[in-house]
Amino acid sequence: MNRSLRLALLALAAAAPWAHAAPSDPALLGCWRAARIVLYTQDGSKAEDTSGRCTLRFRETQFESTCLTSKGMAVTTYRYEVTRPGAYATTMAGSSFRTEMIGSTREYEYQVQGDQLRTVSAPPKGPVAASSAPPRVETDAVRTPCP
Repeated sequence: MNRSLRLALLALAAAAPWAHAAPSDPALLGCWRAARIVLYTQDGSKAEDTSGRCTLRFRETQFESTCLTSKGMAVTTYRYEVTRPGAYATTMAGSSFRTEMIGSTREYEYQVQGDQLRTVSAPPKGPVAASSAPPRVETDAVRTPCP
């Protein structure tokens, strides 16, 4: 096989995973304040937060979750990809408080209606994630100006 054909095949192989990636949804981009977050726990109970202390900032391929907690600011960064209309997959890239979950993945279904965003997660994937995270999280958020 000649060298230029080999290079072309290598370039195609490297680009193939990106060819199937859906572009980010422009409706997601920007900042959102979580008006309501519901965590469903392993034992079936749920915890609800309506404090508005958490914000999400979606960019093209990552988003950041920032929450004011009793211990200070908690920041978690995720890489994400829209996998089909109304759904995206995330990988936790960094966290100031849940470092054991870095690398875990989770899928979300989402719906944007005007300035309202609703997300519903599927259980996280991976052995550490499955034991450390709630099996389902629902969030209702409102679009807000980015800082």
